Amino acid sequence: MNTLSSADVRKLLHNKYVAVLGDSIQRSVTKDPVKILQNDEFRTEKQLKGKVHHYRTDHHPVRFYFLTRVSSEYIESVLANFQHGPQPDVIINSCGEVLSPKCLVIYNMSMSVGFKAGEVLEYPIPNVRWDIIEVNFYTATLAYLHQLDVIDMHFHLRFELRSRVKDATHSNQLAHRKYTCILMAHID
Repeated sequence: MNTLSSADVRKLLHNKYVAVLGDSIQRSVTKDPVKILQNDEFRTEKQLKGKVHHYRTDHHPVRFYFLTRVSSEYIESVLANFQHGPQPDVIINSCGEVLSPKCLVIYNMSMSVGFKAGEVLEYPIPNVRWDIIEVNFYTATLAYLHQLDVIDMHFHLRFELRSRVKDATHSNQLAHRKYTCILMAHID
């Protein structure tokens, strides 16, 4: 994994509005880029659990929109804000014709999930680990058809199962820093 410095990320994202749409996992992956914009340290596990929806300096706006549905009034209002307000320069996990053609639209495939303590590996219930692979295939195919950039985070982080926190779904700060490095390399 290449290492990034706070100075590198500040330079790369200078005057770029980054918007991330998604669930609690996407909220978690938003936190490391925000942290590295501030300094080279990692977020603590407690900080990863906290909520960050908006970060802004004079040159680095980052906004997270928590989504629980594919379509809702909330999503429509977010897209209307994009259409009438400042347009994102980079958007992760969204689509929409309201975005500027200059906007880098990235579809981030779902990351793998780990096993909970005591779970029998031969009989995982629910079968989410395998479902994610299938869902990633279909959603990535659609993203490619619509000419979106796709980052296969499932592939990149497939061996990071030990980097999961107790819920076996969310990741620790080391996995998030790896994610940030991959994302910044793609934006660059």
